[in-house]
Amino acid sequence: MSAARPLTTLRTIAVTAALPLLLTACGYGSEAKKEEPSDKSSVAADGKKLSASEVRLGYFPNLTHATALVGLQEGLIAKELGGTKIKPQAFNAGPSEIEALNGGSLDIGFIGPSPAINGYVKSKGKNLRIISGSASGGVKLVVNPDKIKTLDDLKGKNIATPQKGNTQDVAFLNWIAQKGWKVDPESGKGDVS
Repeated sequence: MSAARPLTTLRTIAVTAALPLLLTACGYGSEAKKEEPSDKSSVAADGKKLSASEVRLGYFPNLTHATALVGLQEGLIAKELGGTKIKPQAFNAGPSEIEALNGGSLDIGFIGPSPAINGYVKSKGKNLRIISGSASGGVKLVVNPDKIKTLDDLKGKNIATPQKGNTQDVAFLNWIAQKGWKVDPESGKGDVS
């Protein structure tokens, strides 16, 4: 057994253990889009305010963030916040949401494991706390079936992930490395671009 094998096994165990707690979704993007909350998500009727007058919540407007989408649309999050106003902001990707959290323009957010861990590590645990998981599962690779019939057909192809450093990007680079293919994560060039 090579010296790298125990480290790979340890990383796999750590990621596997962390995923149920962290996997809330992932995405990609640039800047947050301010969303106008529906009446159900802004303030619960006759609710008592928490210590803050409003809570700024980040999420991605896609199916992988169904927990946030349903919670906002059905007023479930607002109900838990009582009279405290909820101010949702939609993001395209995890790294952008982490920037907003670290910059103080968000209070809490639904986010995938890679940006969450990266943000936590970069802030040395001072700016962010990972408090819960809300979803599990995975992502899908969408391909043209006339061009890609097996996973090995991906070699030499161009593959899009939402943003450098988001969960799909990290997972795909890891998978490529396991296949023995070489890709420069900075430029995206290699056996798969």
